[in-house]
Amino acid sequence: MPRYFFHIANGKTFKDDLGELFLGVAEAMAHAADIAKELGEDKGWHSYSVVVEDEHGTCPSSPPRD
Repeated sequence: MPRYFFHIANGKTFKDDLGELFLGVAEAMAHAADIAKELGEDKGWHSYSVVVEDEHGTCPSSPPRD
């Protein structure tokens, strides 16, 4: 299973050094959307984004923010 990393950017980038294993991009992107939703509920995370990167450093895409 490939490992995906979920970096959070909000003027500063908070790198995910551990990542998580997912079967593929669709599952990883669904997880990123969940992260974005949770962050969107915290008013301290204005203008943030979740950047997904696979184990090769490739960004498949970033989920839309709510």
